[in-house]
Amino acid sequence: MKKYIGLALLFIVVYVVSLVATTPLAVVLNWVNLPRGISLEQPSGTIWQGRVATLSTPQLQLNQLSWDFHVSALFLGRVQAEVEFASGKQLLGSGLAGLSFSGWYLKDWQVDAPASWLTKQYPLPVPAVVEGDVQLQLQQLNQGEPWCQQLQGQLNWFAPVLQTPLGVLRLDDVKGQLSCQDGEPTFELKHSDQQVALELLASVNQSRWSAEGKIKAAADMPKTISDNLKYIGRPDPQGFYRFKQQGRLAL
Repeated sequence: MKKYIGLALLFIVVYVVSLVATTPLAVVLNWVNLPRGISLEQPSGTIWQGRVATLSTPQLQLNQLSWDFHVSALFLGRVQAEVEFASGKQLLGSGLAGLSFSGWYLKDWQVDAPASWLTKQYPLPVPAVVEGDVQLQLQQLNQGEPWCQQLQGQLNWFAPVLQTPLGVLRLDDVKGQLSCQDGEPTFELKHSDQQVALELLASVNQSRWSAEGKIKAAADMPKTISDNLKYIGRPDPQGFYRFKQQGRLAL
């Protein structure tokens, strides 16, 4: 009897999964109330393997959003999908997104965007124009308290140019490391070229961000910029000016 009950339950599970996997996405969305401010245009495919032409939110619009769930992950107790998205030609991203008994996670992501586009979405606190390309390479991110349990990745700025009222900095490629320290996302940068030497350590806790580091003018830094470093404070014996900032997250 137990054998037949088990087979019946297995049949029901397979039937339900098959039904969900083959139901058109457009039909499912007719029965779903999306959160206010979020809209989907031209859905196609299924929940299991779908695509929308446009996903609009109050902060961002994504085009060509698609996903493909991995059936094999279900047998390991996970829901996992390959995701791709774009926002015109300005933002491109792809990687794995999943949910397990331990929480959500991201794996093997790469996101690319022009630096100028990013500063339009998130304005800088100082008057400056940036050029170049920003790339996020995320090997692993696991949910934890308060933010992460594991984080491994790189945040890079290629062909960077910073135009300020005091002058223009044309730097070598800037590359920083992402990690998780005591549940907090952390960004560490050590950069040196012919215009500037910079070290930075930034982190995010539950409601605030903090950043500290040191900066020193190199041989080719414009004098109009290097002369103003004195307003940060006094240099140390190695010529570095130290700084420390913190603020509240705009969530």
